[in-house]
Amino acid sequence: MRFILATTIICVLAACSSSPTKAPVATKAASNLTLIDQARANNQHWKASDLIAAFPASSDENYRPPARLAVMLPQTGSTLAIPGKAIRDGILAGYYAETRKKPSIRFYNSQGTAEGAISAYNAAVKDGAQMIIGPIGKEEVTALAAMTTSIPILALNTVDAQNNKMLLSFSLSPEREGELLAKRLLTKKHLKISVFSQNSEPNNRILASMQKVFNAGGGAIISTMPTPRFSTDTSTGVITPPVMPANLLQAQAIVLIMPSNDAKSVKSALSLNSASAIPLLATASVFDTNNAQLEGIEFMQMPWLIGQSNAANVYSGQLSKLPSAKSVSGSRLNAFGVDAWLISTHLQAWLNNPNGELNGATGSLHLEPNGTIELKLPWFVIRNGVPQPADVGQP
Repeated sequence: MRFILATTIICVLAACSSSPTKAPVATKAASNLTLIDQARANNQHWKASDLIAAFPASSDENYRPPARLAVMLPQTGSTLAIPGKAIRDGILAGYYAETRKKPSIRFYNSQGTAEGAISAYNAAVKDGAQMIIGPIGKEEVTALAAMTTSIPILALNTVDAQNNKMLLSFSLSPEREGELLAKRLLTKKHLKISVFSQNSEPNNRILASMQKVFNAGGGAIISTMPTPRFSTDTSTGVITPPVMPANLLQAQAIVLIMPSNDAKSVKSALSLNSASAIPLLATASVFDTNNAQLEGIEFMQMPWLIGQSNAANVYSGQLSKLPSAKSVSGSRLNAFGVDAWLISTHLQAWLNNPNGELNGATGSLHLEPNGTIELKLPWFVIRNGVPQPADVGQP
């Protein structure tokens, strides 16, 4: 699945409300500001000014849903049908948890193809939909982005160089996780790092994205290795630890891009190579139900999987008996669906205050002036085998 790699990122229930707003962009000479900087500084968006003009009026600035909501997801005949069901379950969980006046909601089968998405869009408009959530496939989203559409669409995938001012995009991309890793390292002034990465498409995309942002910020990767493996002499039973990079001890931090079992192997190898004191940062995939051997590792993760609250007031445990929630990847897509519902009700608040943030199940959400929903994952650290917020007590 190119669109959403559920193995990459990063639920939950309880109280909610919008997070504190971001401070306005510092004043600079207009010529030095990017278009996004200028829009954010002026509390503006380049999206259509009448984006949600047809939505019913609301006295709550943080809640203004459409009267009729359409959801376009692959339901049959596509490999995207399984993730589509997980996202659908999340949308419905958020929808039924809402106690305020809700829109009517109708689901359309986008079939996982460009033709199917266009057909579903036309059917939704004909039925009077005021907003669409979906679709999720890259081919589907690309087709809608190229159209002149009459109602807002929240595409659940990245959009490449689109000019449709009625289209917003929200995704769980490996590239975003890589960016967040790089920014974390730069913030903590870990400018020389070693990386251990398990070879896979999402992990390679995380690494490439992290390296681009990290290098641009003045950081340097001094070594990159796959998951180290211990070898055992079959005749003697003697276990030999893996050989580590010669410059490993020069690293100010070590980054792990891999699942938990591989991370445990790396941690053991580091301990045997006098490198256990070097800070460890990891991707969301490192999280496991058994964290005893991951002590001290700092990692980003969806609040949904850690048990933190979100603005929809939905707990991951409430969906745990559903088939779509049986796996970690399915649960992540449940959270993605919850946030898609939240976004469909929150556009008025963002149009009034583009610097505002929304406390989502996947993380902190912010609407960029180009229509991209930017996701920021919180950081946690394993202490006594339990994930704890990493930044408690820090400014």
